[in-house]
Amino acid sequence: MLSVGHWAVILLVVAADEDCSLLVVNSTKGHRKYAKDGLCAPEVGDSGTTLWDNVLQFEGTRGATLYSVHFTPQWYAFPPGQPIRKDCVTSTWTSLTFKVGRWSSEDVRDEFMSGADKGSILKSDALKYGDQIPEKLNFAFEGLATFRFRRGAGFVKREVKLRFAQGHIARKAYNWWMGSSPEICHFPGSGGLVCGDLGFFPHIERGEINPNNHKFYVYPRPV
Repeated sequence: MLSVGHWAVILLVVAADEDCSLLVVNSTKGHRKYAKDGLCAPEVGDSGTTLWDNVLQFEGTRGATLYSVHFTPQWYAFPPGQPIRKDCVTSTWTSLTFKVGRWSSEDVRDEFMSGADKGSILKSDALKYGDQIPEKLNFAFEGLATFRFRRGAGFVKREVKLRFAQGHIARKAYNWWMGSSPEICHFPGSGGLVCGDLGFFPHIERGEINPNNHKFYVYPRPV
């Protein structure tokens, strides 16, 4: 333990495998941990828990064709005792897969909302903007999101720091939340949730086969 005045910082180095270690720093709520090089500290989880592939999809809108999405986590939060993979977030074209357990938690909600407000977050099945916050969340991640869109014979790239989180609305039905601080994301009155040079809209149609696969519409700004 290193102590400076009245402040103390505890650094816990967790061995991920024989040749790689991840730095984990717990927040005051005990649920936020920091990734290293986009990797999480793996945990097998308590007996009876399940490691899930939680898929979040994106689709281009307003005339934009989304080519790919990539997300590099910087911090993440989930309830103690749940499992998580070292490669906790992977990308497949226009989808992100979060490899972590599911268990709803108010503490995880508080981590997601830290520094954010109703006007800087968006729910995947929202009918109105800027008037809701999640009651509980299964997990939350913040990091650098990179979206590539086709434009003519080439591509245009947009990057912004975003948070993604999974909620729990019914048995085996999970909505999604996204956003950031008001300095990054806001509702300008039209154009959905604007985060940097990107705009997002909810996708309110629930998948019939797997309701966990929810989606946001996205487009590059300016249009």
